[in-house]
Amino acid sequence: MKAIPARQSPPYHVFAHSDFGLDTLQTRVFTHLLEQVSSYDELLPIRAGLDEILGTNPNPQHYTLLEEALQDLAGKRLTKPGPGRASMGFYPLFEYMTFHHEQGGYLEALFSRHARQELQELTTTFSLEEIASLVTLRHSHTQRLFWYLRAYVDARKVELSVEELKEVVLGVRKYRQRDAEYERYYDFKTRVVDQAIKTIRDRGLLDIRYREYRHKRVVVKLVLTVRSCHTARSPQAPPAQLILFP
Repeated sequence: MKAIPARQSPPYHVFAHSDFGLDTLQTRVFTHLLEQVSSYDELLPIRAGLDEILGTNPNPQHYTLLEEALQDLAGKRLTKPGPGRASMGFYPLFEYMTFHHEQGGYLEALFSRHARQELQELTTTFSLEEIASLVTLRHSHTQRLFWYLRAYVDARKVELSVEELKEVVLGVRKYRQRDAEYERYYDFKTRVVDQAIKTIRDRGLLDIRYREYRHKRVVVKLVLTVRSCHTARSPQAPPAQLILFP
């Protein structure tokens, strides 16, 4: 199968540019709340008992850890084009999230209307287990590579020059001073690309392989083969099995 050239500019995806990197406890809360959403046309408050999150017989330390996790989770934002797409805006993932000790303990949350489209895309495209893998991707390089290559799953192969791949993962040259250590191809390949591909593959999100092409012994482009690792989402897909406290 012939590889198709990369688009002139990387397709923008909200989750590729939003700071998630949730920890295990935050991920358990997030996926549990997603599971309770009955309609994205009208987002309603969701209440969850703490026993649903922490299990039975939690100790005081568990409550403290949960409260800290919720404070950070409540502050997560989406980065996406603002009105008129003239500039980027920051939009809250939640309208609010509160933690209550009475009635056995419960949390109440309301997803933001600004996140409705993105959350619906997540839940209709991925199982809860896959979502858990996605939101725990901690490095922005990995997030950007995943969401970029996911757009090429149907095409199976995509051809990118080394500079195009750097723009996808690191950003355009004039804005990537903090990633200057990766400008040399060997460092970029071994410390960024290979690590990101391994993480994505190990999570079962995409199967990514690539072949290098050289001109006068210098790597000038890569052809990446991209295959999906997951099947269509089933309504009965089980939630992610996460160990909260060892």
